[in-house]
Amino acid sequence: MRSTPPPPPFAPTERQHWMDLVRGGAILLVIAHHLRILQQIWDGGTPWVMLELSEGFAPFRMPTLLFASGLLLARSLRKPAGQFLRGKVRGLLWPWLLWSAVMLAILGWGNATNPLWWVNGMYTWFLMALFLYYLAGLITRRLHPGWLALASIVGWAAMPLLGIEYDMTGPRPDKFVYYAVFFFAGAALHRTLAERRIPWVMLAPALAIAAAWGLRAAHQDREPVTPVIAQVVVLIAVIAAVGVAQRLPRLRALRPLEWLGRNSIVPYLVHLPVLELLMRHLDLPPSAGSAVLCFAVTLGVCALAIWLRPVTGFLYAFPSSRRRPTDVEMPQPVPGSERPSEREPVRR
Repeated sequence: MRSTPPPPPFAPTERQHWMDLVRGGAILLVIAHHLRILQQIWDGGTPWVMLELSEGFAPFRMPTLLFASGLLLARSLRKPAGQFLRGKVRGLLWPWLLWSAVMLAILGWGNATNPLWWVNGMYTWFLMALFLYYLAGLITRRLHPGWLALASIVGWAAMPLLGIEYDMTGPRPDKFVYYAVFFFAGAALHRTLAERRIPWVMLAPALAIAAAWGLRAAHQDREPVTPVIAQVVVLIAVIAAVGVAQRLPRLRALRPLEWLGRNSIVPYLVHLPVLELLMRHLDLPPSAGSAVLCFAVTLGVCALAIWLRPVTGFLYAFPSSRRRPTDVEMPQPVPGSERPSEREPVRR
């Protein structure tokens, strides 16, 4: 009797553990970045190494999360339009509104009078961007998502030609145009990446390009925003990160990172309020030890929040009267004036 052959290592029906690793790694970088900013604000400084690493990884954090979200677009679009929209409202717009309000309570209610603060003035912009990208994917479902990725590059490159200066850190939603390429590139490449590894002949030069771009960002102390080139180079770097994650063995030491990536909506939303309260109320020296302590405490609180998610699910998706999994397909899953209480919020 012939036995059934085992499925190929990248069968589309198999859970893609590399996706969890990619999301988990990106979440750790987001937490470290916000910790660095808040340590500079509240403690008066941050270790040089932490600053350089934060700036070096700055171009890649949010593009990686958005690329991972785009990988799930096709699966989402298999649902009826009504169910699709309900899921996105429950799982994206609801936590966007709720956690923006949480940050208002911490940073000051005066921000509520600025409409752009709600759209792009707080770290919850990531959820708003995801909602808009998913909505665009629904409206253009008959188009290949690669065309939308290309439209993002064209739109971003055309802004200076239209007299619009780039503003990636201000409250204007310019970044929604910039980051769209990564979401829709993920959607365009989801089948290819699910079925096969990125070959070394492509991965090695992609890693070299990513390293060079990260070093440039660290040297400039800001993200390079060269039209077209910035989006293409960062996309190459994100795909390189995917290629590395595809080749990592499923070591026990990496399981916590996978777990973090599977539940990434929770640490993404929880970490910044926790960091803000820690750095605001703890009088710590601007040292590496203080940074490690706050990072560990924040991760601990995030892990507790994930563990409590079965009873606190309303914090991450609007409660449904029907007992079924959430419709949301996202990365399970993205400051300072003279007086700290009135400073602008962290935006990346």
